[in-house]
Amino acid sequence: MGTKKSIHFIVNPISGKGKNKLDSHTISSVLNSNDYHIVIKTTKHAKNAAALTKTSILEGANAIIACGGDGTVNEVASQLVDSPVLLGIIRLGSGNGLASHVGISRSIREALEVIKQYHSTKIDVGTVNDHFFFSNMSLGIGARIINHYTGFKKRQIISYLRASFKALLYKSPPQIIDLQIDNFKKTLDPLVLFVSNSNEMGYNLSFTPKASLQDGKLDVVFTEQLSFLEKLLFATQLVFNKHKKYDKAKYFLTDNMKVTNKTQEEFLAQLDGESIIIKSKELKISIKKGALNILVP
Repeated sequence: MGTKKSIHFIVNPISGKGKNKLDSHTISSVLNSNDYHIVIKTTKHAKNAAALTKTSILEGANAIIACGGDGTVNEVASQLVDSPVLLGIIRLGSGNGLASHVGISRSIREALEVIKQYHSTKIDVGTVNDHFFFSNMSLGIGARIINHYTGFKKRQIISYLRASFKALLYKSPPQIIDLQIDNFKKTLDPLVLFVSNSNEMGYNLSFTPKASLQDGKLDVVFTEQLSFLEKLLFATQLVFNKHKKYDKAKYFLTDNMKVTNKTQEEFLAQLDGESIIIKSKELKISIKKGALNILVP
């Protein structure tokens, strides 16, 4: 192989069910020390993955492997946008929408084999103001679900379902927005405003099953407020018939959109499965074509 490749692993030990361990023995069983220089770093607190990634870039890593869920992947990948350093993923989280889209197995050994093959491709990156997202972002009920979900100690499908029912049952104050997607303009209080780069949210759920990471477009779905029964119908269709478009939702493909908050100075949003407050009255959402290099099967 010639010069050793420097592969850095950023491990979130509490992703998914928690107690994640990815030790040097497991890694070296696939990536031997004759061909690879392996560095393993473990996050100590929230948002630590980004700082560890920055250090790994300075240390000359050829590839940085995000070992966790979508939040960990977002932290690591956000530092690698427009960089020659490759992103790899080991699925230790509960959702892992981006990893699922690109075909990375839940098996750690199989994921390590992908890293060993060292085959990469360029994918698009979503942007919202000064933040990146790689799988999806949302406002409305999607943001509230993730906000509730974050409060659970264990991030599993049952916790996600509990958070979903809590968001469905709780009547939130209206959030009036001006939405502009290309030539389409509308003022509304959205129940759902979902913007997707990948074709899966995680847990095999999707609003946008035909979304592509390489088409230079974002898939947008939104609905205005629905009755409780309509909400249940929408949720049922999402779970059991995701390839069918919901008749009360509107769907767009775009590379640029704008959302203006008419009631508050900030937005509650979710980016790649993480809850975030964006302190701005305006969100500019767009796509960066082919801005991230990722290791894929």
